[in-house]
Amino acid sequence: MKIYQTVIQHIKNQLHSGVLQPYDYLPSVRHLSQTLNVSKNTVLRAYLALEQEDLILAHPRKGFSVKPSKDDAPPQPPTPQKVISGATSLDIIGTAQRQADVIFGSANPDTRFKGRLDFFKQLSKLIRAEIKAPAIYSHYQAPPGDIRLRQQIAKKTHSGHAELDAEEIIITNGAQEAISLALRSIAQSGDIIAVESPCFYGILQCIEALGLQVIEVPTYTPNGIDLAQLEAVLKHWQVKALLLNPHANNPLGFNMPDEQKAILLSLAQTYDLAIIEDDVFGELIHSSQRRRTLKSMDNDGRVILCSSLSKILDPDIRIGWIAPGRYFDQINYLKYVTTLATSGLLQHAAALWMESANFTRHIKQLQNHYRHRKPLFIDALKANLPAEAHINIPESGFLCWVTLPQHINGDSLFTQLKSEGISLTPGSLFGTAQQFQHCIRLNFGSFDNTEKQNKALTRLGEVISIEITRQT
Repeated sequence: MKIYQTVIQHIKNQLHSGVLQPYDYLPSVRHLSQTLNVSKNTVLRAYLALEQEDLILAHPRKGFSVKPSKDDAPPQPPTPQKVISGATSLDIIGTAQRQADVIFGSANPDTRFKGRLDFFKQLSKLIRAEIKAPAIYSHYQAPPGDIRLRQQIAKKTHSGHAELDAEEIIITNGAQEAISLALRSIAQSGDIIAVESPCFYGILQCIEALGLQVIEVPTYTPNGIDLAQLEAVLKHWQVKALLLNPHANNPLGFNMPDEQKAILLSLAQTYDLAIIEDDVFGELIHSSQRRRTLKSMDNDGRVILCSSLSKILDPDIRIGWIAPGRYFDQINYLKYVTTLATSGLLQHAAALWMESANFTRHIKQLQNHYRHRKPLFIDALKANLPAEAHINIPESGFLCWVTLPQHINGDSLFTQLKSEGISLTPGSLFGTAQQFQHCIRLNFGSFDNTEKQNKALTRLGEVISIEITRQT
């Protein structure tokens, strides 16, 4: 069999197993060539052959999609839904992680870096000085926060021609509080928020807690949110804001191209749409050139940028920030009346750490680390998972999304492997209608190719294979 014919068979297997559904977009030529370790020309030849077989459709500048049969109804614009989440997500970030021997679940970064140690040494020095200082009445570090820290954030964690103004930044207790403040400043209970689909479950839970409705807009690698579907949604519904994660996306790992960002901003202006940009993974690109944020391309203050130190330093360091644009006054007030302040000691330590050469050195180490871990992990997945599993190779970050045949239940995989000391994140959490129940998300941030880790992946592959066999 010729190489391009193996690619054809791979796509047909995914069509047969239900991994690919009518109207779904196929992986980009570049993406599939990386996944299967074949040339781009080989993938393109296979796609053209599949098009001739009338199995897929070509879309200029957009790629290829699965051709529906006459009985397949065309996709309708998404409609608003209430978010109803269970307790699984708390299990994933709580007990399941603490008790697991091999952790592939949650989105915690690798914390085995000198930069993290440098930060805590700086914090310890400040704490010792505080203990020795004369007792005085303490003062809260009121919003918008430590000016030295805000200056460093503006200088070192943003990109593009329109730089951030330190006076525009508000310090928060992590990115989750920043996102919650952004939503509260824009929407009221019952209002509609558009999100990417799949969408990080913490976002969905925040929307649920605020009594908002959500519209999930299909999102694909490598371009991100489907802008045609988004426009259809904006025509039909009064959407208060779009919340998305354009860099090192969680869970798909893509970096949204600049041309797509420009089109998105044009849509936002046309429909007067606020955009909440979750950039918490923004530093974790697998190259030396930081991508332009949507915020850096925004000319009228409608983009609210949210980020934190959680993914680049340690989740326990609850230092986040928000650049609210035109919503500054509302969000600064909401921050004050909600949590009053963010730890002044932590802010001071973070400012001193970011002022030093340690920050830039640490970011480069992180980027190199995850870039080198990715191929090790992908090779291990390919060696252990059955052929029916579609491995989405991320462009950046440390998360990997795996799509399984439609009848495989990720929740069941989570429960069984949890009992064996192996953690993963079931895809059902990333949508409101169980549409990703046949998917799982894996974290390769701390993957060292150890015997224990590889045995865990072997076991994962065995359990998936058993489930596939059971249903055939």
